[in-house]
Amino acid sequence: MVAPKVSYNPLYLQVKDVLLKRIVDGSYSPGKIIPSESRLADDFGTSISTIRQALSILVADGILNKKQGRGTFVSERKIKITFLSWIPETKLGEKNLADLIDRFEKENPSIEIEIIPTVYQEAKDSLLKLITNGNAPDVAQIVSHWTSFFASMGAFEPLDDLLDTSNLAGRSDDKDLLGGVYQDTIYSVAWGLCPLSLLANKNVLAEAGIHNLDKPMTLSAFEAVCARLTSFFADTEKYAYGLNILHDETDFLRIYTFLQAFGGGFINDREEVIFNSAENLAGFTWLRNFVSSAKILDTDIYTIRERFARNDVAFITDGPWIKYQVEELTGEPFDRNFMVVLNPVHHGPESLSWNYNHALAVCSQSQRKIYAAKFIDAITNDRSLSNFYFQRSGNLPANPLYLEGEMYQTDFFRGFKDQLTHSKCLNAGNPMFEKAMVLCMDAVRKLLFGNVDIKKELDEKEYYLNMLYYDKPVIP
Repeated sequence: MVAPKVSYNPLYLQVKDVLLKRIVDGSYSPGKIIPSESRLADDFGTSISTIRQALSILVADGILNKKQGRGTFVSERKIKITFLSWIPETKLGEKNLADLIDRFEKENPSIEIEIIPTVYQEAKDSLLKLITNGNAPDVAQIVSHWTSFFASMGAFEPLDDLLDTSNLAGRSDDKDLLGGVYQDTIYSVAWGLCPLSLLANKNVLAEAGIHNLDKPMTLSAFEAVCARLTSFFADTEKYAYGLNILHDETDFLRIYTFLQAFGGGFINDREEVIFNSAENLAGFTWLRNFVSSAKILDTDIYTIRERFARNDVAFITDGPWIKYQVEELTGEPFDRNFMVVLNPVHHGPESLSWNYNHALAVCSQSQRKIYAAKFIDAITNDRSLSNFYFQRSGNLPANPLYLEGEMYQTDFFRGFKDQLTHSKCLNAGNPMFEKAMVLCMDAVRKLLFGNVDIKKELDEKEYYLNMLYYDKPVIP
C-alpha cells in the first residue's frame, strides 16, 4: 500500500530522530546519562561531529542536558503534547478521556497531554482554523474520511515512519488503513473501528408486542416491523426510526448502509463514481417509500440519541460510540435496554456496513512529532490502555487479535463484531470527497423529501460528481 520513500534529511537530523525515538520509547530514561559521543559514533557508524550536531539540537530543545565533566543526560522536564478531541463533549466522555490520559502519563512520565476540547459538529472547522492560524495541535482526532482533505493541503504528517511497525502491521487494510491513505501514504489511523449498525430499543419494541427480531432482518421484515410500530404509536410522540438530518455529510452517509443493501454506494473499487447506478436507483426508491410510509423522527443525531434513550424511538443507525452515549443518558448498561440487530439485508445474507472510524493524525506543524506518534501508538496499540478506553467508548480495537478478549463477549460487542465482518472504509482518498458529499446530501434531501424524479436527480448529480472528481463529466 505504501510507496517506498527516499530520505533527503541530512545525516545528523536522521541521527537526532533516532536518538529522540530512543528517549521517547524509554531506552534512554529521564535523568539518566546517555552513551558517550564516541560510543554513539560507533553505534551509528558516523563521525563524532555528526553526533555532536544531533545532540546540540536535542540540547537546544531541552530534551537533553549537558553537564560539564559528567556527560549528557536526558532531561526530566515534561514534554507537552496538545490533543484536539471531541470526546469531552459529554461528561462521561470527558471522564473516560481524562482517565485514559492519566494512565498514559503514569506510564510515560516525561510526556504531558493537554486536551483541546471541541464538539463533533465543530471539530473539522476548529482544526482547520487552528492549522490556518499556525496553532495546529500535535495530535488531532478526526473521522477517517476527512484525511484526504487535510493531507492534500499538507496539514498532516505521514505516519509510515513515525508509528511503531507493530502498530501498523496489526491493522487491516480495508477496515482501517484505507480510510487514512492519501496518495499511497498513511496520514491517519483508526482510534477504534466504528462500523455503522441498526440498533433497536427493546422497551419500545416490547410495548408494541414485538419480542423477537432476526439478526439481520431482511428489508421487507424491517419494513413490516416499522409498519407495525407506526400503526401502534400513531397517536403518540413515539417513532419507528430516527433519521439524521444535520445538513452535513452525515445526511448521506447515515443512509449509506441502506444503499449498500442494494449493492449501491458512491464509488466502486475502481474509483469510479456510481451514484446513478441501477442499485442506487433501487435503493433510493425503497428509501423514499420507507420514509413516506413509516413514522420517522427526522432531526439531528443528538436529539435522535436522546429520544432513543428515552424510549421514544424504536430503531436508529449509529456507531459503537452509542454505548457510552446512551449509558450516560440512561445510567444503565447498554444491553439492558438496547440491542445491535445489524443492518437489513436485501441481495444476499451478509449484513453490510462501512466504517465511520474515529481516527488520529499528527499535524505537520507539530514540533513534537515523535512524542505525538508515541501517544498514538500507546492509546491505539498498547493492549491495557486501548482496552481500558474501548470497553468504555464501545469502539472496536483496530488490532483484530484484541477482539478475542473476554471483555468483548457481551451482546453489544458481539453485535458490532458481527457487523464488522462485512464492513470496510469508504474510498475517500480523493481530496474532492468532502465537496462530493455536499452534492450527495443535496440529492438525499430532494430524493427523500421532495417530488423530484429519482433517476433524473441521480443522473444530474452523477454528471457533476464526475466533473468534480475527474475535471470532466463522463458522457454515456
